[in-house]
Amino acid sequence: MARYKNGINGTFKGKLGNVVGASSRGIDYMRSLPTPTLKAPSEKQLNQRALLSMVSSWLKPLKALIWIGYQIFNGEKTPMNQAVAFHLKEAVTGNSAATYAIDFARAVFSRGELLISLIKQVLALADGILSIEWENPSASVFCKDDDRATVVVYNPAKQEFVTFQDIALRAEQKVDLQLPENFSGDVVHTWMHYVNAAGDAVSTTQYLGEIQIFYQIDL
Repeated sequence: MARYKNGINGTFKGKLGNVVGASSRGIDYMRSLPTPTLKAPSEKQLNQRALLSMVSSWLKPLKALIWIGYQIFNGEKTPMNQAVAFHLKEAVTGNSAATYAIDFARAVFSRGELLISLIKQVLALADGILSIEWENPSASVFCKDDDRATVVVYNPAKQEFVTFQDIALRAEQKVDLQLPENFSGDVVHTWMHYVNAAGDAVSTTQYLGEIQIFYQIDL
């Protein structure tokens, strides 16, 4: 694949003869068409495809959040590509398509230099309320009262994310979150990170653990 600024006919997108023109993040590319092959993929290749598909599909619902959380990566790869690459390397268990799984404790949806908080408790209250309390480090350029907390909740049984973006200020030191009623009885995984007021700096994602959600049953 090659970059080009002004080809003989200017920039183009799509197929032209035996080459394809494309553009990514303002950079124009030109590459040759792939050579067809009748050779069956190896088991290793099939496993790699399955792994990439699993990670990409799992992260896809968080695309908008990841574009903020991985904004420090501004090279040729997009924030989402960087997130996928990280999880492929750091947050997957198993050694084949049949055994691959996400290691939720190692998932990271934001990477940055803002300070995290000390999590004092994570409680499941009645009627699907998830309560989180924290204690902040000393105030600094990396820890300001107006940093905004984002919380991500994932329910493996339902294969569903619930995101609470900018849900509380760091200074509040507590937040109560309402989870869907159909989460009752399910175990969920929770993460939290901060974004500063300007939106151009984040903390690294903090895994808060797993907890079972319940709703009070009226007799």
